[in-house]
Amino acid sequence: MEKKYQVFISSTYTDLIEERKEVQKILLMADCIPAGMEAFVATNDEQFEVIKKVIDLCDYYVLIIGGRYGSINSQTGLSYTEMEYDYAVSKEIPVLVFAIDESIELSEDKKDKDTESLYKLSQFRAKAMTNRLASIWKDLTDLSGKLAISIMNAKGVNVRPSWIRGNDYNPTENLKKLSSLQEENIKLAEENSLLKKSIDELSSINDELEFDDSKIKIRYSTDYYTGSRYLNDYHDKEITLKEIFAYVSINMINISITETSLCDYIAKSVGADNANRLTDKNIAKRICNQFISLKLMDTKWVDGRGLYYYLTKKGNKLKNELNLFKKKTKN
Repeated sequence: MEKKYQVFISSTYTDLIEERKEVQKILLMADCIPAGMEAFVATNDEQFEVIKKVIDLCDYYVLIIGGRYGSINSQTGLSYTEMEYDYAVSKEIPVLVFAIDESIELSEDKKDKDTESLYKLSQFRAKAMTNRLASIWKDLTDLSGKLAISIMNAKGVNVRPSWIRGNDYNPTENLKKLSSLQEENIKLAEENSLLKKSIDELSSINDELEFDDSKIKIRYSTDYYTGSRYLNDYHDKEITLKEIFAYVSINMINISITETSLCDYIAKSVGADNANRLTDKNIAKRICNQFISLKLMDTKWVDGRGLYYYLTKKGNKLKNELNLFKKKTKN
């Protein structure tokens, strides 16, 4: 799609007629639309309001400073040229400033003579030259060359809305692009959701939940034979949840198991034959719930078979950290 950039040309008028024509020519060659108010120079507030609306529609603003300050607004005490500049800056429109080299001797009709105008021109020039896109020009040729370079650089660095020819607008093609972008956005949102879930699964152990160091006491029973009958013997085992998980997880490599099997593995981790040997019938289920809350395990319902437990990504990662043989560090 061919783009055209609208550029507002601001300057005093009668002393810079030739310069303005040259600027217009260079802008047209650079695929820009000049928006200089050649036949409509602001001389009152009503006309200045019209000029502001034109500036609002522009992509860039070119200020040419010569030897004259210009007509002054009685209320602001500023020239209309300076007011145009201040307005463009306030609207964050990229401003390109070109100020005449002060060493150039200008003809009498192209420079101010009264002290007040000269002072205000000096102040305005100093303010405008702080702009990073400011240049000094000596003659028409110098101005043309520097403008051509500046406008091309500005289009590359400060991307602006621009104008597009009406016959370049293809609603069908744009709808296709919009649909494609919407599909891509949905896909990225799904991928982002999966990524967040994956990160969450691999995140560190929740410090608020017991796992590492503190040991819990689990009581279980065994049978012993007296010669005439079997009696129960009770044992207390102090163990961390981390140690239990190390035992249970190594028995869940790439498989899902029922709650009964999981509780039996928990019992075996302390030395009991199965979960029925645990004196606290709920302790194994509490440990199962702890592993789920720590996101080390999760559950799924299998139709016709019931509830199954499996290791999450974080659970598999921790299983490997706890059970893999590692090289010993050499001293």
